[in-house]
Amino acid sequence: PLSTEPLSTQTVSTKSSDDNDSNPIPLSSPKTRQLADTSSTTASASETTGDEVHLDPVPQSTSGSDLSSQSYVTTKAQSVSESAPLEAEVTKWYQYPRAWIKGWDSHAEFGLDGSDGNANTLAMQAGLELKRKTERYTVGVDVNYRQASSRSITTEQNGRFNMNFDRLLGDTSWSAFTKHGMEWDKFKPFDLRLNLNGGFGYYWLRSDTSTFATRFGAGASREIGAPMDDWIPEAVFGMEAERQLTSRQKLKGKLNYFPAWEDFGDYRLVSDLSWEILLDGSENLSLKLAATDRYDSTPQGAKPNDVYYSLLLLYKF
Repeated sequence: PLSTEPLSTQTVSTKSSDDNDSNPIPLSSPKTRQLADTSSTTASASETTGDEVHLDPVPQSTSGSDLSSQSYVTTKAQSVSESAPLEAEVTKWYQYPRAWIKGWDSHAEFGLDGSDGNANTLAMQAGLELKRKTERYTVGVDVNYRQASSRSITTEQNGRFNMNFDRLLGDTSWSAFTKHGMEWDKFKPFDLRLNLNGGFGYYWLRSDTSTFATRFGAGASREIGAPMDDWIPEAVFGMEAERQLTSRQKLKGKLNYFPAWEDFGDYRLVSDLSWEILLDGSENLSLKLAATDRYDSTPQGAKPNDVYYSLLLLYKF
C-alpha cells in the first residue's frame, strides 16, 4: 500500500550570473518518486492492453484503511463492438450422401424395351457410375445390372461391379493402378467371378477434353462355384480412351486383356464402347448408346462370347 503521509518536496535556488533572482526548482522526495514509478508502471501496462488510464486524487480515509492514498489508478477498457459469433454449420445425416459426391462426375442410367404379340419380351438395364478426376489421381466405380425375359421366362440376368484407382507418379506421365472386379451371371457356370489386378500405366494424353492411357500389370482371378474353383495368376494389358467431341457429345472406350501366366491361350477379353449425347435444353440428361463384348476362351460349357448393346437415358448428378 502507498503511504498516506503528505508528499514533501525540496527546492534549490539557482542564481544566474546576470542577476540575483533565485529560481526555485522542486525536487521530489523518495516517496514521491516511488509513487511516480508506480503510476508509470501502471500506465505502461495499460498502454499494452489498449486501456485508458486516469490518475485521480483520492481523499484520505478517516478510518486509516488501505483505501486512503494520495492517488489511485483507474482503468477503463475501450469499448469494442464485436459481432456475434457465426453459428457452426451442422450437416444432417440425410445430407451426407450428397456432400460425399461433391466433386464427382456421377450419373445413373436406365433403359427399357419390350414387345407384345407374337413375341412377348421385356429387357431392362440399369447402372450407376461414379468418377473423380484430379491433377494427381483418377478413381472410378461403376455398377451395371441387366435382365431380359421372353414369355415370362428369364433369358438373361447378370450384374457387374468394377472399381479402379489410378495415380500419377510424381510429375511424369507414368501412373500406378489397381483394379477390382466382380461379375455375376445366372447363365454362366460359376456363382461369382472375382479379379484383382495392379500395375503401371502411361498417359500418352491427359487433359480436360481428351485422355489416352495404356496399362500393364498382374493379378489373379477366381470363378467361385465353377468346376475349377481356384485362384489363377494372370497378367493384364489394357488401354483406355476418352474424347469430348463437342460440348454436347462424348466418346469413351476401353479394352482389357487378361491372359493366364501359365498359358496365354487361356484368357479373357473385355471391351466397352459408348457414345453420350447431351439432350437439347438440358444440362444433365443425355442419351447413351453403348456396346460391351466379353470373351472367355474357357467358358466351361457356355458360349465363349457375350455381346451386349443398349440405348439408355443417362442422368448426371
